[in-house]
Amino acid sequence: MVKDVKQATAEIIAAAGGKENIAAATHCMTRLRLNLKDEGLSSDEAINKIEGVISVVHAGGQVQVVIGQGVDKVYDELCRIAGFETQNRISEDLDNVKTKEKLTPKSVINSMMGALSGSITPILPIFIAAGIFKMIAVLFGPKNFGLLTETSHLFMLCNIVGSAGYYFLPFYAAYSAAKKFNCNPIMALLFAGVMLHPDMLAIVSSGEAFTVYGIPMKLVSYVQAVIPMVLIVWAMSYVEKWLKKVLPNMVRTIGLPVLTMAIMLPVGLCVLGPVCTIIMGWIADLIVWLSSTVGILAMVVVAVLWPLVISFGMHVPVMTALLPAWMEMGFDAIVSPATIAQSMAAIGAELGYALRSDGVENRSLGWSCFVTNVTANIGEPWLYGIYLRDKKAMLWHAIGAASGALTMGLLGAKVVMFSGVGFPWLNPLRFGEDMILGAIGCIVAFAVSLTLSLLFGFTKKDA
Repeated sequence: MVKDVKQATAEIIAAAGGKENIAAATHCMTRLRLNLKDEGLSSDEAINKIEGVISVVHAGGQVQVVIGQGVDKVYDELCRIAGFETQNRISEDLDNVKTKEKLTPKSVINSMMGALSGSITPILPIFIAAGIFKMIAVLFGPKNFGLLTETSHLFMLCNIVGSAGYYFLPFYAAYSAAKKFNCNPIMALLFAGVMLHPDMLAIVSSGEAFTVYGIPMKLVSYVQAVIPMVLIVWAMSYVEKWLKKVLPNMVRTIGLPVLTMAIMLPVGLCVLGPVCTIIMGWIADLIVWLSSTVGILAMVVVAVLWPLVISFGMHVPVMTALLPAWMEMGFDAIVSPATIAQSMAAIGAELGYALRSDGVENRSLGWSCFVTNVTANIGEPWLYGIYLRDKKAMLWHAIGAASGALTMGLLGAKVVMFSGVGFPWLNPLRFGEDMILGAIGCIVAFAVSLTLSLLFGFTKKDA
């Protein structure tokens, strides 16, 4: 973030070859875009050294200075100095000229990650705010420091803000995904409302069969469901585009929203939403099967896949299915140690992101995720704010989690306490007599993900 706008702007102008070398200037959400008369007079190295500058990009015949928030102030100051007339912000998508890419597994995965990241990034402030308020309630509430009682209005208010941030995730994801896929955000919000309507939740809870136009609907709760919502809005964008082509203008005002919703109800509720649940159900079944057959390999698989299991809301069914067996044996040597390992790997990756990611805003996000996780065991900001947006963060976490889980498995560390202990750094206590062995695995998970993060960094982002 630029602290001294006037100084930074003057330095950018000088590094770009002086105001006489700037033919025109515009800006988008994160970039100051300069059309230079002679790019040879501009020094990328000098621009990169300016405080507040994240990077320099050459695209579209422009020298684009990536600044992030505050770019509008730098632009206004540059126009004042150079004597340009200010213009409205232009679209960031001007750089994203679509080229036909060969269909490969890598391109498909990159497209999926790009769509998911583009849908989640705009709602990061929700994760940060909700996480901080939830942290206050957990940290100062009756179960920890005890400064706030359960009847305290401040405690209740912090809980409400924290819960609202995550309970209504489908609404936030719907709006953001609609912007990403150029779909009507109001219709996306309406569909999210259908998914979270109290009557719909009651239908799911009752367990009684329900149909959409006679098509059986799988009874699924979409509370906190981000990925199914993004997938549904993606499909809605194509339905909307098709309807715009075939509907006459005279009926479009009524026909477009009504037909969009009419088509998407069975598509979303009977196909796309359930497909996500079915896939994660298979993964859950795989975890249950692995935990009873292949031991240490199961620990590695669980540790690597657990964040995705959480993002689909399948972690509770998995734990519920396995709890009776754990209670009967008196310990869990597979799933619980693996989930603890992945949580410590997440903390390592969060700290690495806070120290190593590009841009002040990304580093601030890393610190926010790290603090809320360490002090209140709240991992959602990390999961949705970093993990699902950054392929390298996902990789460093996976390697750290697998390393920690493998270490616990080789040492024979068993979890004997099946309830949480409040703070993630107290997780070794859950291993009982194996506390030291569990602690070693936790340290390995944390250290590996942190080390990889610091050595190799993260995916470069504009802000």
